[in-house]
Amino acid sequence: MKQFSHSKLQVYERCPLQYKLQYLSKIKVERENSVEAFMGSRVHDTLELLYRDLLKTKLNTLEDLLSFYDETWRVEWNDKIQINNKEFNKQHYYDLGKKCIKNYYERYYPFDQDQTIGIEDKITLKWGASEIIGYIDRLAREKKGVYTVHDYKTGKMMEQEYADKDRQLALYSIAVKEKFKEAKVVKLIWHYVAFGEDIISERSDEELKDLKQDILELIKEINQAEKDDNFPARETMCDWCGFWEYCPKKKHLFQIKKLPKNEYLKDSGVKLANKYIELSERKSIINKKAKTEVESLQNEMEKVEEAILKYAEKHKIETVQGSEMQVIINKNKDYVFPTKSSDLERYEELENLLKETKYWDSVSSINSYKIEQLLAENKIDEKLKKKIIALAPVEEVVKISIRKK
Repeated sequence: MKQFSHSKLQVYERCPLQYKLQYLSKIKVERENSVEAFMGSRVHDTLELLYRDLLKTKLNTLEDLLSFYDETWRVEWNDKIQINNKEFNKQHYYDLGKKCIKNYYERYYPFDQDQTIGIEDKITLKWGASEIIGYIDRLAREKKGVYTVHDYKTGKMMEQEYADKDRQLALYSIAVKEKFKEAKVVKLIWHYVAFGEDIISERSDEELKDLKQDILELIKEINQAEKDDNFPARETMCDWCGFWEYCPKKKHLFQIKKLPKNEYLKDSGVKLANKYIELSERKSIINKKAKTEVESLQNEMEKVEEAILKYAEKHKIETVQGSEMQVIINKNKDYVFPTKSSDLERYEELENLLKETKYWDSVSSINSYKIEQLLAENKIDEKLKKKIIALAPVEEVVKISIRKK
């Protein structure tokens, strides 16, 4: 049975390649331990102690909790913990953690608002051949039929609209309703302890049903990607990814960042990118009337493009790093529809084919976007679909573009 979690699904949505490297290839990379994450863990540990002791009828004082926080901070701290925001130092984050604990303690003392029934409680949802797991910071029962899922946050607050769409705690809501049949209402509560404020959300049974369906569709997509070995790199939140060494969009930058400037300028990829960028910039400022020069530049650019594509294929990369800018290689498979200017005969054949169907009114002319929609939504019967694809086959389209670092 394949196992998934909210964070695992989130990694795939952000970048399929990172998902493959992290969960399928199981490549280990050194991850940065930030001071924000360290402080958050110490606050979580302290609030966990508070409720574990309450289960044993022991009510810790605020001083007891702050003493525990201080001791765990001192024992767990190491010099590899990164402080990226140079406006703040270690003491700032230590004090912020204490403030978080104090805010929570004073807001909820004497902690008799509900009955705790689980701390760091593992949830398991078995859906077909897939299993969804997660951990609830604290699960409680307010009264008969009303349960609460608590999550402690030490960072900035999210807006209500995002809380109402959050997948992680909504998954926990499904698990609670499955486990406790009396649970009619499950409140999802995010405690933003740095501010002493809460965000509360709920999900209807219909919303949870839709969420389950969405997740199953996403899992189906992941399974298909694994079957096809199709995990493209996607540039989202790259600064927090440790897999640049293996990523076709970041590999070249990763390689030359390790070189001193006088060395990386000798890199053949840098030279190619610089040359292409230089030609592109020259082309953009040339007067439109200088047609001969533009054509000469275009011919030269095409030669450099060919060299770049060969270089990229050889080194298995999709981004070629220049000194100041990058050359991006975009590969997409798409339908190639005939046009009047490129292939009049096939254009008229496709037009006549569509005119004989009920789809012509919605397409009205050979509109590639609308035809692609019909094909993607499987609204066209298979026989007609095959005829259209024969006239507009799927081909790999390679485009080169330039962007700043």
